[in-house]
Amino acid sequence: MDALPTVVRSVAHDLNNLLTAIRVHAEFLREASADGSEAREDADEIIRASDRAASLTAQLLALGRG
Repeated sequence: MDALPTVVRSVAHDLNNLLTAIRVHAEFLREASADGSEAREDADEIIRASDRAASLTAQLLALGRG
């Protein structure tokens, strides 16, 4: 059980790295898409979802800190 906080922090950091890549590419897609286009709406949804996931990751990091 002593290793659990370390594992949680490690997983949270890995997830955060993946989410960063997802968000950056979604922002690139958003910038390349016309206002009101389906692609832009999809990019906005990806960005919102990545923000929600980042919030969960922050909670995991807090949990890992004890």
